[in-house]
Amino acid sequence: MILLGVGVMVVIAVVAIVLAVRDIRAERSLSRRTLVTFCMAGVVAAATIAYAVL
Repeated sequence: MILLGVGVMVVIAVVAIVLAVRDIRAERSLSRRTLVTFCMAGVVAAATIAYAVL
């Protein structure tokens, strides 16, 4: 279960980084979708860590 959480976290983080790079190359501020994706990665990371600790 922990490996699944880590895998999901990595996939979401890679998607967020790709979106951020696209926004930076277009010389605009980070879009709402990019920020939400970063937040989703953080939530999954927190849930994975909480599951591992408990």
